[in-house]
Amino acid sequence: MTKHCETFEHTADVGLQAWADTQAELYEALAEGLADLVCPRELVKAAATFEMDVDSDDAELLAVDFLAKMLTFIQTERVCICDVRVRCDGPSRLSAVLRGEPIDLDRHVLGEEIKAVTYHMLEVVHRDGRWNGRVLLDL
Repeated sequence: MTKHCETFEHTADVGLQAWADTQAELYEALAEGLADLVCPRELVKAAATFEMDVDSDDAELLAVDFLAKMLTFIQTERVCICDVRVRCDGPSRLSAVLRGEPIDLDRHVLGEEIKAVTYHMLEVVHRDGRWNGRVLLDL
């Protein structure tokens, strides 16, 4: 399994750029990139497991819908995520298992608040045997 995600700067936003061998690994990389922006994953224990299913119209919208649902979950449930596993059930449907724990301000260093996952510069493509994705987050 080879996946990678890195951030890039954009005016008033931060971007996630990821690549992976499979579509599921691409969504995992993007989700772990988002989780790292909320709180560095190495500070988070895998004390609890959370599951979510997401359906969308296509692979690009699935990335936005999944990350938006994950962000809403993190904010409403006040949790930090350390690990994400995704199973794709077709090109526009996924099931995810998130592992993490409730926010503990004595141990967790929270990053800048993410307001939304945007459609600006959105890209999810399968090219040359690899999956590539880019998503901008509004700060």
